[in-house]
Order: sequence, then structure tokens, then C-alpha cells
Amino acid sequence: MNYYLLVLRIFHIGAGVFWVGSTLLLAFVITPALKATGGSGQKFVDYLITKKRFGTESAGAGGMAGLAGLLLYWNDSQGLTSPWMGSSAGIGFGVGAVLGLIAFVFGVLTDRKLKAMAGLREQIENAPSNEKTMQLQELEKQQATYLNICVITLILSLWIMAVARYLVF
Repeated sequence: MNYYLLVLRIFHIGAGVFWVGSTLLLAFVITPALKATGGSGQKFVDYLITKKRFGTESAGAGGMAGLAGLLLYWNDSQGLTSPWMGSSAGIGFGVGAVLGLIAFVFGVLTDRKLKAMAGLREQIENAPSNEKTMQLQELEKQQATYLNICVITLILSLWIMAVARYLVF
């Protein structure tokens, strides 16, 4: 038994579960609750993002999953030199990795927008203005777009990697 590969798989899958779970929680539970509860919900999300570092921890898990996945791919492809890379499994894991990288980038962008929104909401609370409210609405649109792209690419990455070993083409 190769313990190195076992540990990498545990980290890849464990960190991936946390990353996907936290992203889906944000998209399908927290964001709708925020919209439904208004001001009180915004305070909760601002606390979650700025004080509890929800997005940072999610991105950290995504980075850990990506690094472990890269090392697993490196091993399976014998340092990116093996014909295995052209196999169904090699292509499947490669496509899954690219989608995971896209999800990671848009997850980080989502977190940055959420942090900017929290700061802007604090400014609006202290000194309301139409300009700041319009900026907040624009940030909300961008954040929603980034989160949607992150969710879609993350789910596709998860599905492709889950079946990559069984693909035949």
C-alpha cells in the first residue's frame, strides 16, 4: 500500500468535500436566507465573511484539494510524461482539474466581492448615500454572477472527477 497516495487522496477528497459543501451552502442556503431576511441577514453574512473568514477558509480548502489533486495527477501521469494522460481517465481528471481551477478563481472573486459588500454596507450604515447604495447593488450583481460560475464549474468538476476512472471514449 502506498501511504503517500492514500494521504493525498484523503486530503484531496476531504478538502474537496469541505470546499464544495461550503460553496453550495453559500449559494443555496445562506444567499437565499440573506435575500429573505434583509438587514438582519446582512449582519449575519458580514460577520460570517469578515470575522469567521468563511470565504477564506473555503478557498483554503479549495487550494488544498487542488494541490493534492495536482500531486495525484503528477503521480498517475508519471510526471506528465505518461500516455495515461491521453486515456479517458487522464482526460477526465484533466478536464475536472481545469474546471476546479476555474471554480477556485471565481470562488476567490466571490469572497472578495462579499468582503467589499460588507465594507460598503458599514459605510452606508454610517453615512447613507444613493451613490454607495448603487455601488452595493452593482457589487451584489457581480458577486451573484461569480458565485453562479463557481457553483456550476465546481459541480461539473466534481461529477467529472467522480466518474473519470470509468470513462470510455
